Amino acid sequence: MSTPSKNELEQEFFELVCYMVSSARNLIPEPKLYGPFRIIDAVSRLVDILRKMDLTSPRLQTIQKKIEEEKYSVMDTEEKFTTFMENLVMSLVPLMDDRKGKT
Repeated sequence: MSTPSKNELEQEFFELVCYMVSSARNLIPEPKLYGPFRIIDAVSRLVDILRKMDLTSPRLQTIQKKIEEEKYSVMDTEEKFTTFMENLVMSLVPLMDDRKGKT
């Protein structure tokens, strides 16, 4: 994997910033669950950028995988999405013990 150029990385970060800013604006009239959804989607996008910079780790990949598998549960029920979010938070705890990012 080749490391992206500075310009390519700036473009990726710019797109993430635009996504986050426009998401923040759009959250004003949107349902309350869209806020957490947009934040975890931004986390997944950030992990993608870090991967392209060769700055990823197994624990970041684990988090991203969990997000991608369940983030659309927001479309099911509030209870299902809330359970997903609670499980995601709890899954971070054991990953915090691994200071070097190894799982």
